[in-house]
Amino acid sequence: MRILHTSDWHLGRSFGPISLSDAQERFCDELVTMVSAEGIDLVVIAGDIYDRAIAPTESIELFRETIRRLRNEGVVIAAISGNHDGADRVSPYDDLLDASGVYIRGGYEGVGRVIQHHFSDGPLDLVLLPFLDPQASPAAFDDGDVTHEGRRRRTHHGVLDTAIGRARSSLTSPRSLAVAHAFVTGGAVSDSERQLEVGGTGEVASNLFDGFSYSALGHLHRPQDIGRSTLRYSGTPLAYSFSEHHQKSVTVVDMDATGNCSVSTIDLNVGRGVATITGSIEELTDPSRFPDAHQCFVSAIITDHETVLEAKAKLEQVYPHVVEIRLQPTGGPAQVDGPQVDINELRPIDAVTEFWSDVERAEPTGDVLDILTGAVTAAMRGDA
Repeated sequence: MRILHTSDWHLGRSFGPISLSDAQERFCDELVTMVSAEGIDLVVIAGDIYDRAIAPTESIELFRETIRRLRNEGVVIAAISGNHDGADRVSPYDDLLDASGVYIRGGYEGVGRVIQHHFSDGPLDLVLLPFLDPQASPAAFDDGDVTHEGRRRRTHHGVLDTAIGRARSSLTSPRSLAVAHAFVTGGAVSDSERQLEVGGTGEVASNLFDGFSYSALGHLHRPQDIGRSTLRYSGTPLAYSFSEHHQKSVTVVDMDATGNCSVSTIDLNVGRGVATITGSIEELTDPSRFPDAHQCFVSAIITDHETVLEAKAKLEQVYPHVVEIRLQPTGGPAQVDGPQVDINELRPIDAVTEFWSDVERAEPTGDVLDILTGAVTAAMRGDA
């Protein structure tokens, strides 16, 4: 059988102020085409279907229509909720959908139960493990670790360990597939992932997934193996931050009747790429300087010491999709030698000119000094 593993669609997300709805629709179209062309039997969506708990109506409609189109291709679907999803909104009709070959799970209801589905080459045990918030776990689900103060400290590792432990005792097929949304220790992160918990309590150990034929992971946005090819993040279909300059893809798993797997990827190119460019405004607006960035989402770092007027308008002439502009003069703020001056002892105009000199790396003179002096004088009179 052939499994297509994807995750973290984040339907409804924007890149800065720019909507990604068109690109997400193109991804869904490409996914349906790919499933047909590649002879896929099972599509896995490992969480974060939506970008927020209360998803926009158009995102819900896009997901529903995509699932309908996939089922028309004859494939089985296994999907779980992630930490961005509202679990009760993703899977309110899970028991009714099971009979149609669409298995969707969210939250703690029924977690740890094994779903056995029979494919043309034999049965597969499915273990669906949606994101499990430790603070929301049922009282009897996991005792947690006892702290020095005698309190119970529940962790994602603890609740996931309990859920997987319940499933293991019910595995009966020669092959099995775990689908989980978690931060497995050793994974490489991106800037756009929401931290599951603070203090490391959101991480789970990779050995929790030992024994499964393949474990399809969601949450981290970079496609990557965790120690072995059968414990893998598929990554996002689109770039959602400037740190995601890697190639986007979906993962295809060829699994035989005994659970042996061959893992490969198919590249995706439906979304706009990202680029971070650095230089003076003159360098950045030279069309020949960064030709590969012209059609990307752009983060521009401007290194001029002088104030650049209308920087966004100038950059948009070359990079129509510039999203972020940062001012970072070469060399950074000027360093002050000798004893530091207590700012409370400075006259207001001296404090302002010192600040100007630090930022611009040059003392204000002429018209600039006149404007600063006038502004300070007006503020002290109460005119501003």
